[in-house]
Amino acid sequence: MKNYNDPVKVQKEILKKTYLISLVPIISTLVMGEFSSLLGFVFGLLISTLLLRLKFVLINRSLDMSEAKANTFIRNRYFIEYLIYFLVLFVSARNPTLDFLAAAIGLFMIKFTVIAWVVLDLFRDKLKKKIESYED
Repeated sequence: MKNYNDPVKVQKEILKKTYLISLVPIISTLVMGEFSSLLGFVFGLLISTLLLRLKFVLINRSLDMSEAKANTFIRNRYFIEYLIYFLVLFVSARNPTLDFLAAAIGLFMIKFTVIAWVVLDLFRDKLKKKIESYED
């Protein structure tokens, strides 16, 4: 994960990789003709994108606050975020045109991408260190 010092670039990179990875399930649902799965996945992915952007804005906003006030602010916003997760999953469970499992996967797709990205970076670093130790 590069660009640690520039949150805007990190956010764009996360979204770019998430959308590239998301092309696989989107194309496969189109080929199979599972339009409820496609709608559920896209619904979850869009809400997840909006939540990532909201988190970025809220963290920037909390930087101007005192530590205690920022703690309370961020904690309250996490409860709101969990409420949004619940509402998205509730709507996808109640709506027959949305597939619940696809919506849940789309909702957590950014999290899956970030975890996979970190694991790959750790693997690359270990491999690079091992190669450097063999060269010495």
